[in-house]
Amino acid sequence: MAPAERGGTAPMRRETDMSRELKTEQELLGLVVKALNANPATAGWIPTGFHETVDDEEGCNWDITHLHRDRKDADMREVASSEAAGIINDLRRHYNLR
Repeated sequence: MAPAERGGTAPMRRETDMSRELKTEQELLGLVVKALNANPATAGWIPTGFHETVDDEEGCNWDITHLHRDRKDADMREVASSEAAGIINDLRRHYNLR
């Protein structure tokens, strides 16, 4: 008999959104690069800080922490990073790392 059935408490488990499609790291990087290149503000920026994470509060298990581009224009980096965050977060809502 499970603890909750005996009147105790069952371990709390966070429900994850199982509607996310599972992708390999290579597939996710390809999707991110394609999405970034489709936006003029982020075209040419490459994700270099890809890493697997513990499921966050929305159930996503990956993130990108850094973008790289050959040019070091500080003003362009700020705009590109801001735009990229929205693009990457949208992809994080749809895909999980396999």
